[in-house]
Order: sequence, then C-alpha cells, then structure tokens
Amino acid sequence: MLSFYFPYQEVDLLENETRKKLLSEAAAVALGLAIGFCPAPEGLGQPAMWVLGLLAWAIVNWMTNAVPDFVCIFVMCSTWVLLGIMPFQSAFGSFSSSTVWLLIAAMGISVAVSKSGLLARVALKVMSIAPPTFRGQSLALMGSGLFIGPFIPSTIVKVSIVGAMATDIGEKLVYQHRSKGMAGLWSSMYLGYNQLSQAFLSASFFAYIILGLFPAAVQEQFTWTFWLIASVPWLLISAVAGFLLIQFHYTPEHAPKVTKEDIRAMADGLGPMNRDEKLTLAVLLVCVFFWVLEQVLSVPAAITAIGGLCVLLALGVVKVADFNQRISWNVICFMGGAINLANAITTTGIDKWLGATFGGPMSALISNPYLFVFTVGAAALIARFIIVDMTTCYALFIVVLSPFCIDAGMSPWVAAMCAYCVVYPYFTKYQNVNFLAAFNSAGGDEKLDHAKLVPFCLTFHIVSILALTASVPYWQMLGLIP
Repeated sequence: MLSFYFPYQEVDLLENETRKKLLSEAAAVALGLAIGFCPAPEGLGQPAMWVLGLLAWAIVNWMTNAVPDFVCIFVMCSTWVLLGIMPFQSAFGSFSSSTVWLLIAAMGISVAVSKSGLLARVALKVMSIAPPTFRGQSLALMGSGLFIGPFIPSTIVKVSIVGAMATDIGEKLVYQHRSKGMAGLWSSMYLGYNQLSQAFLSASFFAYIILGLFPAAVQEQFTWTFWLIASVPWLLISAVAGFLLIQFHYTPEHAPKVTKEDIRAMADGLGPMNRDEKLTLAVLLVCVFFWVLEQVLSVPAAITAIGGLCVLLALGVVKVADFNQRISWNVICFMGGAINLANAITTTGIDKWLGATFGGPMSALISNPYLFVFTVGAAALIARFIIVDMTTCYALFIVVLSPFCIDAGMSPWVAAMCAYCVVYPYFTKYQNVNFLAAFNSAGGDEKLDHAKLVPFCLTFHIVSILALTASVPYWQMLGLIP
C-alpha cells in the first residue's frame, strides 16, 4: 500500500505559533507605546515614561517568548540612545564591566570541565565512597553536588552530566524506570547540583549576574567568602531538610543493594585521568583559592577567572571553536543589558519616584524583615508561573526592590537571595531550562515520571522560603538587615 505524508498538521501548528507571537508582540508594542506617550506623573519626566514603556514591552516579550530576551535588551539600550535618554557610553557601558568579563571567563572554564570529563570522574568517586543503598547514594549525589558545585559555574553543565549518572545508579540498584527510587536519586542529584548552588558565588552564572546588578559598594562587600558566610543558615536548613524530604517522598519499600565494586567499575570505565582533566583540575583549584582569598590577596575575581581561561586556551584545553560556539553569548548579552536597566532607572529618577510613591507601604513591609523576606520569596516563586525566564524573574525583583532596601538600610542582597533561591521550580516541564537539561540527560519520560518529581519540588521550595525567613536574625547580626 502506498502512503503519503502531508505535513498539513505541522504547518498549522507553525502558523498558530506564529500567529500567537504576532498577537503577543502587537500587545507588547501597544502597551509600551501607551506608557511611553502617557503624560509623566509629578516627579517624573517623559524620558522616564519611555524607560518604563520599554520595560513593559520587554516584560511582555519575556513572558511570551515572542522575542528573545537578549534581543529585547539590545532594543531597549539602543532606544535609550536614540531618544537621548542616555548616551551610548552609558547605555552599553556595563558590557565592559568586571561582572561581564567574570561571566565570560567562568563560562569558558565550564567548557573545559564539560569537555574533559573531570566532573563525571569526581562525582563517581564520591558515590563510590558512600554506602550502596538508596539513602547512601542519595546522600552521595547531594553531597557531591555541594562539593563540586563551587568549582564549576555552570549549573546546566553539571546537571546535564550527573543527571545521567543518577539514573545509571538507579538501574544498578535495580529500580524500575519511572519508580519512586529513580525519582529520589534524580531529586538528590538536582538538589545538590542545582537547588543548593545559590550558596556559592562561583557555583552558578546567575550569582555573577546578581552581583553585577548591585551598587559598587555592595559588590565589593560580597566576595566569594562573604557570600558563603551570609548564605550559611539557608544552606544548612535547606540541605538537611531537602535530604530528609527525599527520604520521606521516595524511599523504596524494598531497597536492593549494589556493591561498591559496581560503582567503582563505572569510574574505572573512564580510564586514567588525561592531560586535559589534570590541567582543568589544577586551574579550578587555583581559581577557587584566589576567589576565597580575594580580599586578602587583592586580586579581583574577574582577573582570576580570565587568567584561568587564558591558561586553558593557551594549553589547548579550550579550543578557539569552543570559545566561539560553546559559550552562552545570549546570556552575557542579556546580563549586560540588565545591569544597564538599573542605570537607566537611576538616571531618569524612577527609583526616587518609586520611593516617594510607594515608600510608605514598602517601608512598613521592610520594617518587619520576617514578613518582607517571606513575602518576596513567595512572590518570586509565584512569578515564575508567569515569567518563564529565570534570569528575567530575579533581575526584575532586584531592580525594583533594591532602591527600597537601600533607603531602609537593608542590603539589596537580602531581597536578591529571596528571589534567587526560588527560581528553579519545575512544577511544569517547560518552566525551567535547567530542569529540562537534567531530566532529558537522565533519560526523560522513559526513566523518570515527572508527576513523581513534583511533590519534592513543592515541599523543598516551601522549606527554602522558610529557611530564608529563619535567616533574618543571622543577617541582622551580619549587619545586612537593620
């Protein structure tokens, strides 16, 4: 029998998607123009209205993905220049900042880690030490993430590599595909390599982006060491509670064992450490050493990262093609523009107007730091159902809340952490690009049941918000909260 393929359905889907994007873009442009042409209220000039209009246009696009997030940034910065709101040097000035170069170098170092196989080797080594049980291996997966995390700034690289190991270990433990045991081991991996990464400045690109959004004085205060010190209560509570929640949700009724030799065999299959692994490990150790002692040695973190990348490039561990193709330049472009957004809001006086207009209610909220921390964390988590892009979500919270925090004598880092610690939910599959990478690398729907992963996602984020709230007295002791 002859059969023919008519891709009408696929064409219809593409047309529907295009139609949705066009309608979304029309709504975004209409909203932006409406705000831009709206007469400025008392205390604001018309340039500020255009900044707000452009921001509203970008937010709609970020919510609908009609236009890529970094393209929105380019349009915003260019329009500020065309409208005379800011000169070119100011509108694009942050692309030469230390934060941007730190991010570029960190991404380059992550390429070396991913290519060399070093991450897989270290993770398997840690897992070979732990008891060959569900509890032992879930602790090893979480613990290896905490141990390795600070050395590798890309969470998506880490979860992509170790995600496959989690289900491989599950199969060695004879867990059925899509079972509770598989879900528990994967959740342990994701907890250690992703959801607890916020405690370390060097464990995620996102932390560097957040650092760049702060005023210069705050950036100087939050070195690698101080960031970790300030995060300790949240980290301890979230790590212990997260591990216990995994045992509660996923411990199999019958927990078969696997011998340590089985896990060692997986590590032995990698062979001896090669040249690139050894060089990458040496560079990572030196970088972390200088990051930890940044204030003592007076060597900026960006210079350390750039130096490490230069060594890896010079020795051929990272190739020129890797530098051109495997660094997320769209993220860098977005980050540079997000920093400039904060400058535009300050330049046009929007921050002062917000303070004068909403200062009363916000002051009342900030005056109760427990309520403030809980509210910001809960609001940021809810916002992730609307704002699909993680970077956009926490960047908006930081830009909007920082002026209020500074006026109240509170470090904007507090508000930033409240948003940052809840940007990784995966209640739906497409809510989180890191989740998609970890889920698919582990075998996707064949090996994991997404519905079984959601209970831990929910309970962990509740615990995370409570842990942030419980950190208030400690932050007061550090002087971050008055």
